[in-house]
Amino acid sequence: MLTELRIENLAIIQDLSLRFREGLVTFTGETGAGKSIIIDAIEALVGGRADLSLIRSGADRATVEAVFTILEREDLLDDPDSIQLSRELKREGRSNARVNGRSVNVALLKEIGALLIDIHGQSEHLSLFNVRQHQALLDRYAAAAETIQEYQSVYKSMRQVRKELAELQTAEAESARRMEFLTFQIEEISKIVQEIKK
Repeated sequence: MLTELRIENLAIIQDLSLRFREGLVTFTGETGAGKSIIIDAIEALVGGRADLSLIRSGADRATVEAVFTILEREDLLDDPDSIQLSRELKREGRSNARVNGRSVNVALLKEIGALLIDIHGQSEHLSLFNVRQHQALLDRYAAAAETIQEYQSVYKSMRQVRKELAELQTAEAESARRMEFLTFQIEEISKIVQEIKK
């Protein structure tokens, strides 16, 4: 859950700090009030395209920082209850991305951002359109976690049994070849012994 957002020098926003509570948050206002700039800032923060034209006129850089509260505890590096993302856009030079104060590449920021936030709106990409998410969404809707776990356990056992069967079949085939070779050698030795006896 997004709990804090800070934007500096982005388009018409010089310095904005927001704190969010649980529940629905709604931004309203006239056209040009800056609502879409907040969305643009969040998109840049989670690995979206960094449009340098958004840097405020007269500023060298723009910064977006956010703190997300993790609703389910995860093994994060620092605070297990929150994660901080930041993105700095520079008019001259490359932009910087950070997770919990550590530099990361934009691809990783995007991957983490996809787990933290989903932006819904006209012409926006929803996670619903991400084909890789479909199975997880259906499984969650069907409350099939226990069934899936049982299936995965049985499937893992079946794969192990198939592997053991393949190993046994290979060993059997090898034994048959070895037996055929030894039988041939015994026959050859017997022929030689018979020749010697004559």
